[in-house]
Amino acid sequence: MLKKIYHIEAGETELYEIDARQAVAKFPKEWSETPWPAAPEPKAPFLAKEKTAGWWAIFDADDKQVGGNMRKPDAEAFNAMSDEDKAELVKSEASQG
Repeated sequence: MLKKIYHIEAGETELYEIDARQAVAKFPKEWSETPWPAAPEPKAPFLAKEKTAGWWAIFDADDKQVGGNMRKPDAEAFNAMSDEDKAELVKSEASQG
């Protein structure tokens, strides 16, 4: 018998019941018996700022880090971009995961 389970990236999937139970039990950060909640969208404006000595990151309006770490030259290049370009870059990074 098939059972619906949910992968964090792939979404709804049907597997044989025994396989579905094992996936949820062995990989709870990837599989769930209920749909995963939608991640909140980052809020503009975005600003790259230093978070630790030598490492910078992009932060949203709520001062939450979005994306990975970077070095100062990349942060300065990001901050020189238009607001629209910053938002597009953040959106593309979020879609890559």
